[in-house]
Amino acid sequence: MFDQLSLNILDIGMNSLAAGATVVRITVIEDVPHDQLLIRIRDNGRGMDEKTLRDVLAKNASTKAGRKKPIGLGLALLRQTSEMCDGAFRIQSAPGKGTGVTASMRLSHVDRPPLGDLNATIFALCAVNQDADVQLHYRSGDQKFHFSSQEGKHNEPRRTQETQGKGAAAGCAA
Repeated sequence: MFDQLSLNILDIGMNSLAAGATVVRITVIEDVPHDQLLIRIRDNGRGMDEKTLRDVLAKNASTKAGRKKPIGLGLALLRQTSEMCDGAFRIQSAPGKGTGVTASMRLSHVDRPPLGDLNATIFALCAVNQDADVQLHYRSGDQKFHFSSQEGKHNEPRRTQETQGKGAAAGCAA
């Protein structure tokens, strides 16, 4: 288990980029009234077939080429954390269509790791592939924050944020 959920997000995001994704959409929703935390990562990368999905969810399996030992634990650890914290884990993938990972957990669970540094996570993903569109959609109560690494690039019009603030990934926008 990672000591911060942002490290799970980073691991899955890096896998997305390694799988050729040009869009990585990360959604984090902190729903305090319902005591729920939802983390969703979706990409348009290579995707996986059913057998590969089963293998990846088993510990010590990886889809990364060139590894001497298959040490992929990212998805298995996020699933374990979700289930341990009274939540659920779901993954959907299809070859050529990309992958979607959704993890939920009880926000107040004593064993839930802290969210961690989303700024650093998004910044790292942006730095790895500057041509990919790394997106963050964060919501906590009435506060919403949206970030796209491609906003303002290639004549794409800037969108206005629903709320301004010192939310996650604010440092990447600079």
